[in-house]
This record gives sequence, C-alpha cells and structure tokens, in this order.
Amino acid sequence: MKSDTFVVEDMHCDACVNTITKTLTNNENVSNVEADLSSKEVIVEYDEEKYDVEEILSSLDMIGFPASVKKKH
Repeated sequence: MKSDTFVVEDMHCDACVNTITKTLTNNENVSNVEADLSSKEVIVEYDEEKYDVEEILSSLDMIGFPASVKKKH
C-alpha cells in the first residue's frame, strides 16, 4: 500500500469531507481515507499496483474538488 497526501482547497465543511471520503473509499483499491478539514488535506492509502495519483486526482475533480499532491519533504 502507498499513501499520498492531497491538498483540497475547496473543502469547506463536514459535507465536503463526507463526499470526498465516501467517493474515494468506494474504490476497491483504496484502503483508507483521512480528510482533515482544518488543513484541507486528504490522506489516501491505496494499492499502487492497481490505482495511481492521477486517478485519485481525477476522481476528486469529477466530484467538484480539484486537488493537488502535497510535496513530501
């Protein structure tokens, strides 16, 4: 499993968090989603052999939450 952090600037309320979490966890290749409203970050754990960052970004974009990958230090 791989974990990446995404910055979702348009995440403003609990309904946003629920929509994002539900959408991503409905994918069988995603094992865990943690959305933090205060930091506007979403941490996604996924099977990197079957799913990738571009697909996660696309999924978020399709539901109205454009995102970017947080750079690791």
